[in-house]
Amino acid sequence: MTSHTISAMPQGIESAVHRVVSERRRVTFTVLSQTFPQCTWQKLFQVLHYLQEKDLVVLAPLRWDYEIRVREDIARTDGRVT
Repeated sequence: MTSHTISAMPQGIESAVHRVVSERRRVTFTVLSQTFPQCTWQKLFQVLHYLQEKDLVVLAPLRWDYEIRVREDIARTDGRVT
């Protein structure tokens, strides 16, 4: 798994997390935390909450984890809204 380097600025963290979720379409919180080992879980949840508030990602609880998905209506490139 590739680790991503992020800046200390919150904007850099948000952009990097959103980029990973956009590329993978679906990712668990566990995988995301392994992708950004320099971030605490608290910081990642803060970033995910902010991205969810901006309607860029959706967090869905799993039995022992969370799934983070890119918002389909924003991610589509064919102009259709799902």
